[in-house]
Amino acid sequence: MKIQLKYIYSIITIWLLSLTFATTSTFAQSGNILSGRVSDPNNTGIAGANVTIIERDNRTRFSTTTDEQGIYRFERLASGEYALEIEANGFAQSTKILRVTSENTQTLDVELGIAAVAAEVIVTASGTAQSVDEVSKAITVIGSEEIERRDEITIAESLRRTPGLRVREINGPGSQTTITTRGLRNEDTAILIDGLRFRDAGTTQGDASSFLSDLLVVNTDRIEVLRGSGSSLYGTNAIGGVVNILTDQGGGKTRGEFQAEGGGLGLFRGRTKISGGAFADRFRYSAGIAHLNVSKGVDGNNAARNTSGQGFVAFNFTPSISITGRIFAGDAFTQLNSSPFAATGFTLPALGVSVRAVPLELGEQRRVESVGRPLTATNYVRGDANFIPALDDPDSRRSGRFFSGAITFNQRLNDDLSYRVSYQRLTTNRIFNDGTGGLRFAPTFANSTDIKGRTNTLNARVDWQINRFNFISGGYEFEDENYNSLALDENPNAALRTNNFITVTQRSSSFFIQDQIRLFSDRLQISGAFRAQSFSLKRPEFRGGVSVFDTFQLTKPPTAYTGDGSISYFFRSTNTKLRGHVGNGYRAPALFERFGSSFSGGTFTPFGDPRLSPDRSIAFDAGFDQNFLNGKIRASATYFYTKLQEIVVFGNSTDIPPATDPLKRTSGGYFNTGGGLARGGEFSVSTQLTRDTDVTVSYTRTNADQRRPPVTGFIRTLGISDHLFTVFANQRIGKRIDVTFDLFAASSYAISFSNR
Repeated sequence: MKIQLKYIYSIITIWLLSLTFATTSTFAQSGNILSGRVSDPNNTGIAGANVTIIERDNRTRFSTTTDEQGIYRFERLASGEYALEIEANGFAQSTKILRVTSENTQTLDVELGIAAVAAEVIVTASGTAQSVDEVSKAITVIGSEEIERRDEITIAESLRRTPGLRVREINGPGSQTTITTRGLRNEDTAILIDGLRFRDAGTTQGDASSFLSDLLVVNTDRIEVLRGSGSSLYGTNAIGGVVNILTDQGGGKTRGEFQAEGGGLGLFRGRTKISGGAFADRFRYSAGIAHLNVSKGVDGNNAARNTSGQGFVAFNFTPSISITGRIFAGDAFTQLNSSPFAATGFTLPALGVSVRAVPLELGEQRRVESVGRPLTATNYVRGDANFIPALDDPDSRRSGRFFSGAITFNQRLNDDLSYRVSYQRLTTNRIFNDGTGGLRFAPTFANSTDIKGRTNTLNARVDWQINRFNFISGGYEFEDENYNSLALDENPNAALRTNNFITVTQRSSSFFIQDQIRLFSDRLQISGAFRAQSFSLKRPEFRGGVSVFDTFQLTKPPTAYTGDGSISYFFRSTNTKLRGHVGNGYRAPALFERFGSSFSGGTFTPFGDPRLSPDRSIAFDAGFDQNFLNGKIRASATYFYTKLQEIVVFGNSTDIPPATDPLKRTSGGYFNTGGGLARGGEFSVSTQLTRDTDVTVSYTRTNADQRRPPVTGFIRTLGISDHLFTVFANQRIGKRIDVTFDLFAASSYAISFSNR
């Protein structure tokens, strides 16, 4: 199969190269021209306005700036439908939908109003370019300008103001970070880079959680967040929502920036980027590098370092043929602490009874660490504390590296039909090293675990605008994923030394289709999508011991089916949009959930089950978006409901009786069971009453319960706050100074210690 896969990739590469060389003779094609003038309400031209044009199928985009008279000009445009986005400091952002025809030259003048809430072109809701008024789903956009004003370091931090999203960082920079959407699990939010999935095939749930802390803000154009089911378009993990990190695509005049800052905990951060275009923007590029160095951290022994790079390049051979490439890579190091645990000597409450968490006083925790003896009920002053947050572990550390690279070939066959073929290679690597130091669960011998994930994704997609009212997209996706794990220790007895290796491979094929319908002068938007993903397993390889999976009969895992539909209607007279979205989602079982094992005494003890079915969900949301005062105020409200119909969980021997389990799992393992549900409301108001002042406020109410209680007698979902509140305010003073206020507040939430 490996030979066949390499053969397929070779054929595709040769085909792309052949097509590239075959089209070089057509470079002289001039294409169509679009020009116009951007002016203010007094008909004065606006110089330096940013103008971006995006093909409706999101195949290509070009950017330029207006000259001193407010004139913009695009050349070499293919015929077809486009979205035009215009923005300038102190003016309302504007989006226009237009059709470029073969008339060779067209003119479109745009007047910008004064100071209104941004109205960006959105590509994540449907995978195609849409104006805000056309989007029929709940979506939030965080632009690069806002990210810079808030001085965010990581992608996760940039998401905090999004209604319905909860971002948690366990400790300081570089520590474990999670994102939950609408009261669901960490693994129910899909992370995309330019529309392609980013996830770690080597982590226990096969999601992106293990690398969220490593995703720095480097060369990001904007982040789009789809709240609600997105599996029909984006596949696995998109049960609760989708976070799409969009890379700056460059274009226009060459420009660059440099940033350096320092702070407490020994923090230093540097970032530089450059972007531009050449040959009348036939060649576009952007690149950025960021470095974060925290030399001390919270307890003086929590160093964290991260160096990341992100880049994009595109070349248009003709107005109808282009090729793009992008990369996002990072190399991180973090010193780890012990996980929080119930304070030694604290009497645990009865099952199902919750108590308010009281941490051990910091000074006493530092004294305990300096003494260096394991805790007992009498050798430290506990006071009223009932848990210990994070004891220092001086020789526990994590190294993480990732690389995501993609290449896409685009061709428009005529005004209404186009296709694209993309290939992405994603590799992840996490190395954990732990020595004999530390006060909790310190190993007898120094050990290390090296976990690698690899995912190859080939995607072919066709976009067909049947007529002005109907736009159909469909395609095929092939994915090959692998994870391997190497565990070692330094036991001086070679016969007892740990040296085991596991490698697992899974392949899948997906077919997807979407139909978008626009009626009544585009005021009514209807969208429907369907996706099916089938899986094939390769027998895992175990070295260093015996595994039941060596002889277990592998069968074809169940196929995942998903579909969704959305509808919206825009009342132009009142600037009101009503919308609704219903769909089901899924999450494919991770390779660890299928074949995960522990190793002891020369034997692999199985946890996984290759027969697992995908997680399944059904979700519904409905709401409205309302503009006031010519777009100076925008309000939004959404009710949501999500039910996890079937999920994969880890259970004990009571859940999986070894006597009847074909895998004879004696220490528990993964199995399918019913999930929980989450419902609530999202509310937000964005205002830009003046050119220099903008404020955004959001509130989320969530009620999340589990059908299978995580703790006996307690049905509430752990780690979920009932109330989330955010405020973001920015005041511009002159042309060079911004003052920003950023607030995040959450109500208390439940966690579990000692399974109670």
